[in-house]
Amino acid sequence: MSQILTTFIAVAGTLIGSLLGYQFQKRAADRSERRNAVLAFTAATNEFIRSQHDWWHRQHEEQDGPAHAAARTEAFRIRGQAFQAVHQLRLLVPNDDLHARAEQTIGMIGALHRATDREELRTRSAEARASLNSFIAQASAQIR
Repeated sequence: MSQILTTFIAVAGTLIGSLLGYQFQKRAADRSERRNAVLAFTAATNEFIRSQHDWWHRQHEEQDGPAHAAARTEAFRIRGQAFQAVHQLRLLVPNDDLHARAEQTIGMIGALHRATDREELRTRSAEARASLNSFIAQASAQIR
């Protein structure tokens, strides 16, 4: 009887250890996926800001020139990447407020090229970056 009890305890301990190890690994993997989704979004939005600035400068240098057309095309391509990052966030980070903040940030960045002068561009850029920083602060709580 003692040998059966010892075997049962050993098997139960092994099973419990395996289940706990699986749970810890799953949590770590989920956290890593959420962190990567947030990082992909921030990278895409930073690139989107850069492309919007490039578009604005090319537009004010030579509105009908090929550099302006190329900058506009590139800005639209990068905008698509930014929205792809938003969709990745929606899949991996279940927080509607965070999704709304991400879309608000994308909207603010998308309007940068409509600034009428450098001062307005600086103001809009600062607001977009503040929105991105707010997103990062909010997201950091979700990926811990």
